[in-house]
Amino acid sequence: MLQGAPLPEAAAMSPFAQQSSFADWLVAGATRVDQTARLADDAVARFALDGAVPPHQVMIALEEARMSLQLALQVRSRIVEGYQELMRMQL
Repeated sequence: MLQGAPLPEAAAMSPFAQQSSFADWLVAGATRVDQTARLADDAVARFALDGAVPPHQVMIALEEARMSLQLALQVRSRIVEGYQELMRMQL
């Protein structure tokens, strides 16, 4: 009989133990899109208020917000298409 360190639990050995769920991934992505939009809004407000933010940084922040929103919309469209495809499958 072998003696030594105790075996790790099965849950700890699972490669999926530390992975987050798809829902967690979606929530994190939506949060990042929201943060990007808020940063762009803040940059525009500070630029309009006292010009503390250079115009090029405002444009960069706005473009980042636009691109992240477009990506989120594409992901949403793909998810809806996948769901519709599953609903069309016959059992």
